[in-house]
Amino acid sequence: MERDKRVILACPPYNINELLAGTGVPEYVPTVEHSLIRCVDCQVEMWVGPNQRTTAARAPLATLLLCMGCAIKETSRRGLPAAVGHFGGGGGRPRLPR
Repeated sequence: MERDKRVILACPPYNINELLAGTGVPEYVPTVEHSLIRCVDCQVEMWVGPNQRTTAARAPLATLLLCMGCAIKETSRRGLPAAVGHFGGGGGRPRLPR
């Protein structure tokens, strides 16, 4: 499938809390079900949840796993408004800091 038609699965970068420090946004706490993978475009480490991972595994040619920054760039490049959805989850046991 052409890149422009693939569904973007945007994932928070590993250092999301550093990037958002001082903004008042609650700290992001991945669960033990989350894992680190690399953004397809920039190769930054990012957190992928179990639902995103399952979706990408079931439809690898129809999805694009990007960090949030690259997802914004890709959406802008496509010239279309972004549609944001949440795959649910987040109810698992919080991951302990490294």
